[in-house]
Amino acid sequence: MIYVENLTKKFGPITAVDNISFEIQRGQIFGFLGPNGAGKTTTIRMLSTLIAPTEGKIKIDGKEPAKDGQYIRSIIGILTETPGMYEKISAYDNLNYFSSFYSIDTKVRKENIEKFLKMFELWERRFDPVSTYSKGMKQKLALARALIHQPKILFLDEPTAALDPESAYMVRSYIEKLKKEDITIFLCTHNLEEASNLSDIVCIIKSKIIKIATLDELQESRIGKKIEIVLKNNSSKYIDLIKQFKEIIEAKAYKNKINLLLEYPEKINPIIIKKLVEAGAEILYFNEIKTSLEEIYLDLIRS
Repeated sequence: MIYVENLTKKFGPITAVDNISFEIQRGQIFGFLGPNGAGKTTTIRMLSTLIAPTEGKIKIDGKEPAKDGQYIRSIIGILTETPGMYEKISAYDNLNYFSSFYSIDTKVRKENIEKFLKMFELWERRFDPVSTYSKGMKQKLALARALIHQPKILFLDEPTAALDPESAYMVRSYIEKLKKEDITIFLCTHNLEEASNLSDIVCIIKSKIIKIATLDELQESRIGKKIEIVLKNNSSKYIDLIKQFKEIIEAKAYKNKINLLLEYPEKINPIIIKKLVEAGAEILYFNEIKTSLEEIYLDLIRS
């Protein structure tokens, strides 16, 4: 659905996006992560035909922006980090105006406006000027605008920013629903938990691409496994015993818990349990802890 090869964008002497390549299949959620200034928004602007790349190739649904920009714009929806709405007119009039840019039957257009305003709990305020809306309400209206023409591809830049927890949950649930409807979603977010829960593939960028993988692949690529041992008694008396194993990279004791980072857990775990029991430890739980996307992201960005 989206194909990018050796994409580069320069602004004078500054290289904002440096020779990146990736491919996104139809119906995938592609998590695009990176610090401020990493080139995320610039990439979205190139993919959505707002700016031309300095070098490289882009194909959206098999079409090239330079030749088929109008078609590409007709099948994509965009929610930018700072969406601009016409604040002096109503939410209804905003959606009616923006949806008029697309070849949508008048009846369908009215149905879609009502559908999305109700979905995002804006229907009762549909005739109020947007200037009277809160930041969160404006964000929901901007998301409705991105969806109004039922796009095949959706570019989301911080979609839950400024939303209260209930509204953010509703937006995330709707993103999952869109995936089931075969909508391709390019999700740019600083919310790493959100990216972890929603994304099929995660791309970490800092001008250049640092890593592209599924969350499972990122977790498997980490050196060592994290293990938590929960004891009935105090853990500090067993920490020296634990540290004797050469396979253990790191061991820390917290009250009745021991946290380990170790290699070859399938080999060493039974031996650790045996030694702890022989030493008088009463083991309540012995769990593997999956490395969070936040930990992986910070390690990759800092390396």
